[in-house]
Amino acid sequence: MKNKELKEYLQTLISQSENRAKGMTMDANGNPLFKRNVFFELNDIVNSFLKKGTDPRIIVMPGLRGTGKTTLLSQLYLSLKENSKLYISIEEAVKRFNVNLWDIIEAYEEIIGKRLEELDEPLIIFLDEIHYDDNWSIFLKTLYDKSKKVIVFATGSSSLLLREQVNADSARRTYFIDIHPVSFSEYMLFKYGKKEIDFNIKEAILSSNNAKQCFERIKNNEDNLKKYLSGVDKLEIENYVKIGTFPFSLNLKNESIAINFISQIINKVIYIDVPQFYNFDKETINKIDKILYLLSDTLGVSVNKLSSIIEMNKETASSVLRSLESSGLLLKVPANGSHFKQIKKPSKYLFSTPSLRFSYLSSRESVVSISNYKGALLEDVVAMYLNRIVPKYGEYFLTYDVSENGADFILSYGDKKIVIEVGSGQKNCKQILETNKKINPSHGLIISNDELELIEEYNLIKIPLNYFLLS
Repeated sequence: MKNKELKEYLQTLISQSENRAKGMTMDANGNPLFKRNVFFELNDIVNSFLKKGTDPRIIVMPGLRGTGKTTLLSQLYLSLKENSKLYISIEEAVKRFNVNLWDIIEAYEEIIGKRLEELDEPLIIFLDEIHYDDNWSIFLKTLYDKSKKVIVFATGSSSLLLREQVNADSARRTYFIDIHPVSFSEYMLFKYGKKEIDFNIKEAILSSNNAKQCFERIKNNEDNLKKYLSGVDKLEIENYVKIGTFPFSLNLKNESIAINFISQIINKVIYIDVPQFYNFDKETINKIDKILYLLSDTLGVSVNKLSSIIEMNKETASSVLRSLESSGLLLKVPANGSHFKQIKKPSKYLFSTPSLRFSYLSSRESVVSISNYKGALLEDVVAMYLNRIVPKYGEYFLTYDVSENGADFILSYGDKKIVIEVGSGQKNCKQILETNKKINPSHGLIISNDELELIEEYNLIKIPLNYFLLS
């Protein structure tokens, strides 16, 4: 009976998928939603497969709720006009029929009258929210081995959670593409129709051997940077920081509505995603929102202090913070130093996008009070960007100097280290210099609203925030 109902469901789904996908890719006025940069990367992958049968054939797209994963799948689905394709919401299928991924594929094989290994033509499978099947990793590995005619695009919860669930054997077959919050370049494309600038700022920052080299690379392209940013009000950058890092906010002119949507995302993570992976009791789940509210008011946090404030034992508080990191709401920045030091000293917990922090700050006393948290919002932005641009340079570590006059971030990748401070004024120079004494970095970086400036004697460069946001 269950198999019959599942087959009927799939047949209906196949006939309606085109219209459902169109509904996911249009705004309220029927206009197509804009395509993010990652769409074109995905499009290149599928076209290469269709033409040459090349890998990767298992593409997993993790990301925080609200970052547009379902929209991306739908846009890609619609772009493939003449190909065999199957789009399934795993959450919907699992909850409605109590089935797993293999049940779904076997029912599909019955519908088309052949097994996947017998396919003559390519099949593109789209699996939304794949983590609703606990054995998704084994399923994808087996599917990869079963047929070279199949390519799978799957979305899921946060990158950290999905990567934890992939064993070594499956990892060799799985290609991860993280779906990050909206970049400022994407924001500018949507708002002003400005195409991405033809200068790689991240390359200048990360590959330079010293501050002078970094400065010269950026200075030589400053006219292009200024031209690109001409006519863009500083308030536009503020709007981007506050609500513009989620795709849905690009169509919203009302800040309150955007904040409400962001709050809904947070609630879904707390009450749907976290319980799926962590066995917390109801009382603990109900305290998570309070924990996030408390974290929005601070950066460094002692687990002992936090557990005392919310009346929760230390082990549970640590697990809650871990769950918020795994689910993609928070980014943990440990203290720089040995593993023992990192355990002893409080970690800095940033929000994975400043829009999450802003949704909590907006509920505080007044808009004026938010100016007191500008530094925290900018740290969220910088960490969000580093988390997005650095992985392409290999393994990296983001820490901070826990000492009183230490720098905001220490970025370590390859054999290089960059000390980073967020803000302006001479205080920031002193903080970088203090940290420099301990780690001997390739160069120091101050990201602020100041002008581009080289302080060669300190091996230090100041980069305007609006320049950095184009990396």
